[in-house]
This record gives sequence, structure tokens and C-alpha cells, in this order.
Amino acid sequence: MGRARSASAGLLGPTGTQRKGCAALAIAVSLLSSCGEKTNSGPVLPSFSDVSSAPPVIQQAGEAVVRIGTAGEFATASFISPSGILITNNHVLGVDICPAEGCYVSLTFDYQRGDPVPTPMAVFAVPLAVDVGLDMAVAQIYVAPGGATLSTPHYLTLEAEDPESLLGTHVHLVGHPEGDLKQWTQGEIVDFDGAYVTFSAYSLPGNSGSPILDDDGNMLGILSEGPTSQGLISDVGVNEYSIGIGSFALVPAMSEPLPSALWSVNTETTQDEVVQHEDVYLNAHVASANVGGAPQQVLSSLGAACDTGLGVPSYDSVDDLLNALAPCFDAEEWIECRVDAPGGSGAFHVCPPDASSWQARYENVFARVQALGGQLELTEVSFAIASLAATSAAGTQAAAQSLGQALAMSNAPLDYYVASYLAAFDVTTYQGTNLVDFVEQYKSFPGYAISADYIVYTALWLQQWGSLTSDATLSLVKAFASDPTIDVETRLYVESVLYQYGALD
Repeated sequence: MGRARSASAGLLGPTGTQRKGCAALAIAVSLLSSCGEKTNSGPVLPSFSDVSSAPPVIQQAGEAVVRIGTAGEFATASFISPSGILITNNHVLGVDICPAEGCYVSLTFDYQRGDPVPTPMAVFAVPLAVDVGLDMAVAQIYVAPGGATLSTPHYLTLEAEDPESLLGTHVHLVGHPEGDLKQWTQGEIVDFDGAYVTFSAYSLPGNSGSPILDDDGNMLGILSEGPTSQGLISDVGVNEYSIGIGSFALVPAMSEPLPSALWSVNTETTQDEVVQHEDVYLNAHVASANVGGAPQQVLSSLGAACDTGLGVPSYDSVDDLLNALAPCFDAEEWIECRVDAPGGSGAFHVCPPDASSWQARYENVFARVQALGGQLELTEVSFAIASLAATSAAGTQAAAQSLGQALAMSNAPLDYYVASYLAAFDVTTYQGTNLVDFVEQYKSFPGYAISADYIVYTALWLQQWGSLTSDATLSLVKAFASDPTIDVETRLYVESVLYQYGALD
């Protein structure tokens, strides 16, 4: 699954693989009709619906669908037995995520509109069947390592279906797009190619692993990927589609032995391989690896690899630099020294003995990216710095100072990206502008919808520090919830914020 780098990597509000092309995809896409027809109010665009609006049989089937969390990522999974056997994608819980010995994951049940805000459950997942080519992972869920299996009264049945018989079948997709509230979309199976089916239902990242259900709630497969091309936009809407693995391929693969590619955290290995598989160690809550017959801290391996990337005198492009510095970024998920830092369900962290070395690395990362003209990597001079402090208060102070120095060095103008970082560390003025005024006057800025997520982040942080009232914050967030100019991903996030605050209408 991996942790993609972006301008917002690491920035959260205070509330958190590519497959071979389908041979007949061009034909399939031309058959899709789920975008609807153009109306007087404009084109019909893809959207999600709350599970409560789905047919009763789909609502019932959806009770077996959960949000699954690993280090830094959320996706979707479904239970397929009453004893806690779960199915999702390989890129969610497979060879690059979970070792053969098992790993810790968080499961969030009934994370959906109309239900009380649930508490994620920390559990232990042991792989039963993994197929990299099919992008499938099946795991047994235990309440704890060596403990009892998790009782799951709600589960789906998976039976092999003849692929040709599935053409034209009306299907439903239930999952957690962007890792937010459980949602529902529907469409029709329009094509199959080998193990894969193409169907006209909308999906986003986070939907990975979502079950494909027929009208009776039977599981016909799991989602693997959705579209990414702007070429899907037509004059009357969007020809949305998704690609899944059919049950006719999944069922026989579930009885196959585990692949040799499945990593073991006990196997003797090299430092380069430890860096490559750091996610596996992190999810297994294993801090050291067997490197050349001796234990070595995974974080030390990441530090050495980070230094190697920083030691190269020059790079041809920002992308080349960011790829080389991936171990520096990966280490952020490992490091936490604040004794009073809030931790997520099943969180696992390490405090390095050489905190000053890591601060120097992160400052160097910021400087190197800026020197090449890349976007400001503010996470490294704020959240990463804060995690090296002994307490939350000390971390806030250190991050505010580091962030101020970095912004002064770059002479960055105030925008909502910058504002969201400043607000996170209780910095309320920048270049003579008060951030409360800046965020409350967002509609006066052209194109504000593009920065809607950062505006919401800024407001939430300002509220947490007491600079913005709860009423003012909720008013702003509700305004975005009804704003037709914001994108689908931001709307999902906004609805999740309102849900967490008990204010989702």
C-alpha cells in the first residue's frame, strides 16, 4: 500500500499497485452509462451515498464491512466467516504490509452516518492466503497475538461465479472511500478480462478491498482499483468505472499456500532489505531486524539510508530527490518521543537516542527540496520536529520555532497550506495577518475550493488552541458541507469531521 508523498503528507486535522490493463477496457468504458444525462442544472457527476440509503439487504450485508487501518493508511475489508476471517487487497494487508508471523491492525466497525462514533479496535492479523497477482489477502483476526479468534456475527459468503454470467449484473460497492465514513455506490458489470471485472460504480482510494455485492447481498468479488484519468470526463458527466477481482478467481486462490514473497521479521536479511520492508516491521511492532546475524534497529537502518540520499550532491529533478529521500519520510511513522502524545489504536513508535541527528536530517530535507524548487515540505520542519521532543508542550514550541525559521528562509507567502501548519502549532499571525481573520474570510479568495481541506484543517487547529470558537468552527465546516464547489474527497472529509463532532445532519 505504501505511504505516498504529497504536500499534505503528515498533516491531519486534530480529530487523521497498478494492475495490467484490461484488454477490452476501451470497449467497456464506452458502455458505461452511470454518469446519467445532462440536465438544466448541469452535468451529472459521480458521488457517494450513505449506507442508510441502500436497499435493506445491502445495508445488512454492509455490516460485515469494516475500515481497516495499518501504519499511516486506511482501507476497506470484509469478514467472510463468523470466526474472524477477513478478505481485502494484497496492497492493503499483503506482502509489503504484514509479515508471515502476523501484524497489528485497527478495525473500525459501523463507522457510518446514523451510528454513534465508534472506537477503533486493535487486533492481530495472521495471513492465511495471499496472492500478489490477484491483489488478494485473506487473514485470520485474533483479539491479540496468541489469543482467541475474533467473533464476527456479520459476515459475507464468497462463492465462485461463472464470469460470463456476471455480465450485466447490477452491483453495489460498500466501503470507506478516503478512509472516511462508510459509503455506498452502485453500477453494472460491463466486462471481464481474466480474473478481473469492470463495473460502473464509483470508487476512491480507501475503497480498496470493498466487496462487490449483487442485489441479494452476495459477494461477487472485491475492488482492486478505480480510475485516475481525467479522460473519463464527458460532455454530460463522468464515465466512472472500477476494476475488481471476481469470485471465480478469488475462491481457488484462497486454498493456495502462502507465497515465498511473504516477508518474515525473523529471517536474516540485509540493511537495504530492511529499509525496503520497513512497513512490515512497523505493522508487526518489531523494532529491530536480524541484519547479518545481529539485531539492528529498523530506525537506524532508515537513518543510514536517509543519510545516503542526503549525501548525493545533486539530483536532476525534485521527483528523483523525493524518491531518494523516501527513508527519511518513512521514518516519520516510526518516531515519537513525547510521553504524553495521543496515540491511535494499536500505535507503535520508537524514540531514537540520536534525536538531534534526526532534527538535522529533517532540516536538511526541507532545504534540499526547496533548493530544487519543490513545494515546501513543511511536515519535516513541524510535525517531525515535534515528535522528537520529550513532551507535547515542548514539541509544540520546538515545531513553531522550526517552522518559523523555515518559512522565513523560504520567504513563503501566506496561503491556506502554510496557514494550516502554523495553526497546528498555535502560531496565530504570519506576515502581519491574523490567521483567524484569514480563515474566516476564505470566500474572498478566488479558487478557495481548491484549498478547502487546508481551510478546514486551519479552523480545527485554531479551535483546538482556543483561538476560534466551536460555534464559528462548526459554522465554517457546515458551510463547506453544503458548498457545491468543493471536490468529492474534501466533502467526505468534511462529513467525517461533522460526524466526529456529532453535528452531521
